[in-house]
Amino acid sequence: MSNRSEVVIRDLVKSVREVLRHHDVTFEEYRAAVGFLMKYAKAPEFEIPLTCDMLFNATVADIEMTHRKGSVSNLEGPYFLESAPTITDRIKTRDEQGEALIIEGRVTDLSGKPVEGAQLYIWHADPQGYYSGYSDDYPVDLYRGKKIIGPTGEFSVRTTMPAPYTIPHDGPSGELLGFMGRHPWRPAHVHFKVRAPGFIELTTQAYFAGDKWLDSDSVEGVRSPLVHAPGIRGDAKLLKKDFVLDPA
Repeated sequence: MSNRSEVVIRDLVKSVREVLRHHDVTFEEYRAAVGFLMKYAKAPEFEIPLTCDMLFNATVADIEMTHRKGSVSNLEGPYFLESAPTITDRIKTRDEQGEALIIEGRVTDLSGKPVEGAQLYIWHADPQGYYSGYSDDYPVDLYRGKKIIGPTGEFSVRTTMPAPYTIPHDGPSGELLGFMGRHPWRPAHVHFKVRAPGFIELTTQAYFAGDKWLDSDSVEGVRSPLVHAPGIRGDAKLLKKDFVLDPA
């Protein structure tokens, strides 16, 4: 075990002990908590990472931003796939369902210089709140794509508006949310990941102003710089989203 691991674990245990003392937790309550944790042993394997992401992922993204000067990062979530198809100007959707959305912007370095050749991954839920690529009848080439950025750094991609959705909540993660007086809903959002040689990978999201769940996101991931009021272009909503990359 590294010294850093030892220090972090000791501080974590110390903090939990302080909470137990502060709230005068009884032995019966302690046993009930241990019993609840045992439910994870019998639950599907995704429940532990789901709970960890639900409680801590956004905080780690915030910590990361203390070492960056570029665009605000945000949690990745469980639905990123390396196998996303390369696209030009359109993400494939199912039967043209949902309201059209155009996403456009630039990928630059800290000085504003375009980052040619950057890989921009875009993925989001469909109009019913589901992600592609996780069942045989929902192929990976829907509602996700990888755009290769050209010499100007500019991009424009057409897709559809995502829908809010609930995270899995019929297991211990959902039960934990109930203990905390919280719901399982996430506001509508679009995921992005930008990769380019010589730069730190950027993972982030974009949220939409006015969404019902912005102020009570179940994973507490919403940050004000990531909330956008979309414009209108023709028959589509327009999301302006620039990405500024930090050097590696």
